[in-house]
Amino acid sequence: MRRFKELLLAALLVVTLLVISSFATVSATKQTDEPPVAPTTASSDELPSMFEEDLGPATRDIPADTDAIIRAALAAFSHRAAAIPAVTVADAAPGNTIPPAAQPVYLPLVLGPPPLPVVVPPGATPAPEPPPPASVTAVLWPEPSIRAGRGATIAYEFRVYNDGRGDAGRTTITLPYNRNHVLPIGSRLDRSAGDWVSELTSSRLTVTFGKLGNGKMRSGIVYFQVNSGLPDNTVIDMRPEFTWSDERSGGSGRGNWAPVLVGGGNDTAAFVWLIVDPASAPASVSRTFFSDRFVPGEHVVTWLNTPGGVVGLPVANAADPSGRVWLTYRPDGLARGTYQLVAHGTRSRLTGVVSFVVR
Repeated sequence: MRRFKELLLAALLVVTLLVISSFATVSATKQTDEPPVAPTTASSDELPSMFEEDLGPATRDIPADTDAIIRAALAAFSHRAAAIPAVTVADAAPGNTIPPAAQPVYLPLVLGPPPLPVVVPPGATPAPEPPPPASVTAVLWPEPSIRAGRGATIAYEFRVYNDGRGDAGRTTITLPYNRNHVLPIGSRLDRSAGDWVSELTSSRLTVTFGKLGNGKMRSGIVYFQVNSGLPDNTVIDMRPEFTWSDERSGGSGRGNWAPVLVGGGNDTAAFVWLIVDPASAPASVSRTFFSDRFVPGEHVVTWLNTPGGVVGLPVANAADPSGRVWLTYRPDGLARGTYQLVAHGTRSRLTGVVSFVVR
């Protein structure tokens, strides 16, 4: 009997050892198959999570006469100051010289026979008129607009205008960015209108705007954080591209160039960059005014701020495919003093202001 108990205890010990060994083997195998714990530092392909806030209703009417509103505001400012201030918006990109004017491209004139008149048979119902098209322009405005400190946040405002006679069903704005310079961290959009960040990759961000009626505009904000290790004068290069749909064929375009410099602190202005050459000369000398911050193809009009008020100018030009515009003006008849030339984009509603001196 004693021998039987010893054998039974030995058998139980062997079984126990086998179970422990088997459990240890399974546990080791399980630990090997599990994925490793993700490192605390994000890899180069990862993006930070973005916060999303509801901006609330952001659709409003496009002002019927934007030019008059801006002229009145600038004239009032000049009168309050009792003199024309020497406003010169700093450039947010290296270089401050006017490049040579681009040579115009003359397209061949295509001639053909006049279209035949459409004859509607008696009693037939004429075809309905096609729906009117939308005409959309997307504008990007950074805040701060000139210089941002390392590690600072830049708020990029997306502005969408519909100057067409028809409604825009959906507008998609794509903004390429350099993740070594900035990273998107949040957005404030009108959710009730169907606006949202529809795509986010390591090189571009896409915002989709919902329906926009004719004569309406809407805006939204996307926030980017500046890399804290960038050297001074690094250019944060931003230019949006956009498409829209309507009841016709829709359309597409490019927005304005909106560069921001990296520096020790934030610097901003209400106007886009505009320069003049020469800045000081007799009235008989022509001046060339230049900016590269308008929407490609838009018409840019001008006026003068003078000590006596606002004076319209017959000086205008269309921005080239890169948004650059050259304007030539000879201030014959102006008395000696300091004046401001104002350049205004009729589609972007962006405005540049620069002072010049008549000796």
